[in-house]
Amino acid sequence: MARKRPKFTAIPFGRFVGPPLSIVLLIVAGYAALTGRLGFVMSLLNRDLANIGEQTETGQTEILNTSAAGPTIKSPDVLRVATFNIEIFGKAKSENPEVMNYLALILRQFDVIAVQEIRSAERTPVDALLQRINASGDQYQVVLSERLGRTDSKEQYAYFWDATRVDLIQGSVYLVNDEQDFMHREPFVASFRSRRSAAPGSQPFSFTMINVHTDPDETTQELNVLDDVFQSVRAYEFSEDDFILVGDLNVESNELGELGMIHAIESLNREKTNTAGSRCIDHIIIDRSVTTEWMSAGVIHYERDLQLTREQADLISDHRPVWAAFDINEHAPRGVLASRPTTAAR
Repeated sequence: MARKRPKFTAIPFGRFVGPPLSIVLLIVAGYAALTGRLGFVMSLLNRDLANIGEQTETGQTEILNTSAAGPTIKSPDVLRVATFNIEIFGKAKSENPEVMNYLALILRQFDVIAVQEIRSAERTPVDALLQRINASGDQYQVVLSERLGRTDSKEQYAYFWDATRVDLIQGSVYLVNDEQDFMHREPFVASFRSRRSAAPGSQPFSFTMINVHTDPDETTQELNVLDDVFQSVRAYEFSEDDFILVGDLNVESNELGELGMIHAIESLNREKTNTAGSRCIDHIIIDRSVTTEWMSAGVIHYERDLQLTREQADLISDHRPVWAAFDINEHAPRGVLASRPTTAAR
């Protein structure tokens, strides 16, 4: 439930505050558009408008009814990629309708979402989340990794994607080979391509994602392995040039070890990513010299945007989703005059 909102009197304050308020709203909307947050803000406004007349006598707004909302409206020229650790996502969380509605609302803001920390022996919770996302008329799909880990507490990775805007490239999904068991959970790889391009003669943007959740007790070793993972995937996917390593790395952006030593590698986010607001441990990492399609990045503060208490927010996750926006047109790497051929399906 949203927090109680104050009631305003019938005094016509609008004649005094209307013009200044309009200016403030235009500034806020402009900032949101420039930073890529406008779609998320608009969806929240649509939620409030849909709930007008459905407030309780105490002034509290009922939780979003995803089945009554329409498909999420997104920018036609921008792809938004995200990573989200949905802390211990399994049977208990999937049976909480309020949490599932919020998760569906959050995930629908993005075109491709890499998810970590799925803990369920069955895939029923994941299928339930997918169904909740699509209840609004959207057409998302999901691909799930094997259950991974050295202990009984195993985890899975997932990719959710909007099939009306993005294609999963056939044969591109695999776990990184880790025969020597350097990592607690092998990274999960998948490649995607925008379904359209905007500029005449351009190719749709394609990219390969590497989904990772490091062991917090072994971050030094695992980050010093992830540089080899990144370079090996880049060599293996020789027909691709855009690689996006995402996930919960359990370290700050200045603690990436040998991964951070790769030329032009950069974590795109600098905001705190845990709901406690104390650490920046979730990352979207690219080679800035190659992936020139990147436009902007940030973090969704869903506890603030959805007016949740800290306790409500932590029922969803103790992490915030990190996002990055990319042009839907394929760009050449810096210093390359001609664009590469279209990526062949694998």
